[in-house]
Amino acid sequence: MDDHDRYSRLRPPDETPKEELCRCLPSIPVKLMTALSYNPLHCINCNLEVVAEGLPLNDAMIQALAHWRSLYDAVYRLWLDSGGYEAWAEEQLADVDSPVNQLGLSVRKAVDPIRRCYYWYFQNQSVEDFQPKKDCPRCGRAFTNYTKGIFPQFVCEHCSIITVGE
Repeated sequence: MDDHDRYSRLRPPDETPKEELCRCLPSIPVKLMTALSYNPLHCINCNLEVVAEGLPLNDAMIQALAHWRSLYDAVYRLWLDSGGYEAWAEEQLADVDSPVNQLGLSVRKAVDPIRRCYYWYFQNQSVEDFQPKKDCPRCGRAFTNYTKGIFPQFVCEHCSIITVGE
């Protein structure tokens, strides 16, 4: 193993490969979510990253997106680690009223006038006999099916929340 390989985890990530970037029409909405990458904007159809430079985001919005991504990513990684913080992290991710989700909903709202934006609501799909929520965790209204994507998703148009469907 050479020095480059040994220290690669301490360097900034490589640019997202072109095949992992959305090529859908710019009229397709985005969702704010983490996928263990730097860019938290993903297409609701193909689930790939939407190039942020293609959106007219001001400096404050870019900062807000990066800040939310960093916080959410930290909590998500604590959940993935399956250690002592797993239960706490899952609680934070699943609680729509947690600080990290409230911040995300606020950031989503700021992006929405530029390009229709939904907020990805976390559900722990790794549990045995997982059944997705049928109602929005925020308003309690029944989700509607979004079937244009590469996998089924549920949407609450009232709250602009999107999550795994069936």
